[in-house]
Amino acid sequence: MFHDPDLTPFQPPKVRGTIQQLLKNYLTSFPASTYEEPFSLQKNWPFRDNLFVTDPDLIEELLIGRADEFMRDHITRQAGAELDRGSLFLAEGADWRWQRRAVAPTFRHENLLGFVPTFAACAKRRVEIWRKQSGGALDVSAAMTQTTFDIILDAVLGGATALDRDRYLAALASAFKGMPWRMLLAYFGLPASFPHPGRARAHRAGDYGYGEVANLVAARKAQPSDRNDVLNLLIAARDPETGRTMTDAQVIANLYVFISAGHETAATALAWTLWLLAKDQPSQERLRMEVEEVAGGADIGVQDIERLVFTRQVVQEAMRLFPPFPVITRQPKEDTALGPYQISKKQRIIVPTWSLHRHKKLWDEPDGFEPGRFAPENVKDRHRCAYLPFGAGPRICIGMNFAMLEIVTILATLVREFRFSLATGFKLELSTPLTLRSKNGLPLVIEPLRDVSSAPSPRCAARQMTA
Repeated sequence: MFHDPDLTPFQPPKVRGTIQQLLKNYLTSFPASTYEEPFSLQKNWPFRDNLFVTDPDLIEELLIGRADEFMRDHITRQAGAELDRGSLFLAEGADWRWQRRAVAPTFRHENLLGFVPTFAACAKRRVEIWRKQSGGALDVSAAMTQTTFDIILDAVLGGATALDRDRYLAALASAFKGMPWRMLLAYFGLPASFPHPGRARAHRAGDYGYGEVANLVAARKAQPSDRNDVLNLLIAARDPETGRTMTDAQVIANLYVFISAGHETAATALAWTLWLLAKDQPSQERLRMEVEEVAGGADIGVQDIERLVFTRQVVQEAMRLFPPFPVITRQPKEDTALGPYQISKKQRIIVPTWSLHRHKKLWDEPDGFEPGRFAPENVKDRHRCAYLPFGAGPRICIGMNFAMLEIVTILATLVREFRFSLATGFKLELSTPLTLRSKNGLPLVIEPLRDVSSAPSPRCAARQMTA
């Protein structure tokens, strides 16, 4: 275990955060008590108070035991509407239930294992690119965004060459940048149409991204394919209870959200993991030795995934310290009670994953990096709601297993081929446009370990990627 001031990148505030703080990094507005107490009531005069919950028993009640009594909060619904145009993410009640039942088979473990060769092939393509660029510091955050999006193109969209990757990623970045402003408008009860900096740009970016996905769906339906990709699985999705299938609009909405949030989650988790390993060379070396013992020099395959035990522990610990989505929010459908608090149906309940994962009463030395926390003997007695990188309960992230298979495969491939170390002069500054990112990227020095490299699979070889 090691300690580093970068792992406690700011001091919890003693007073309410400013609007500027909320726009840059809303984590700085969390009360200091969220790191030590089971509840934190944040006064928001003249608005309703926020209730922060960091008691795992009450989180379990909120997200699992009484999940049907709580919905997405009004701020998330309004702010997210620009990105979510009818998917199951913001759906509620019966509309959510039937979509979730229909989509769930798409993400069965046996279906997802079929994507592991694609994950490995695209990771090898990144290996080739970095071998040509070695010698200085490279931003692993940008690189992982490109790599995970190429996986989206291949595994989700069946190698959709019609989609301009770089333009699409730029549009997503613009759409994400508008999220803090949309949340702030909703917080103050202002409509989403209220003018704010970047509003028109973000709206155009969202329209472009959604339109591109609509074109892909239309093209696939006009010329069906037998590929086992997520697009085909969504088109064929059917509610097992009613036989209901999705309309084109629902397929487009769910695909757009999965593309937007799915690649972003994996990219963010991978970048933070590589950065943490650069800080902890012994863990990096242990992970490298595990990969070499399990897979040798061969591509990471389905048969290797379950044996990469320490690799998975490293990923889990990285997502504890830097969870891609650092909050979960809910709102009761009716006035109710949770623990000792009476809660209005108009009040927000915030599960601050960032604080929960660093809570002093739930974790030993919570600001240290220690992958061994997730060894089986250490996990068995831990409350299941003390660690929530993908949420919990019926609304747990449906792409969780896809993301974990992807992250483990890519991480194992990259660490076997390179040694990662810190770039001099870098100072971490957190940003929360949608996921938890570093405002100025995550530059690392990347040193090749071997002179040999394997040829990429045809699906990824055809995609010329930039740094």
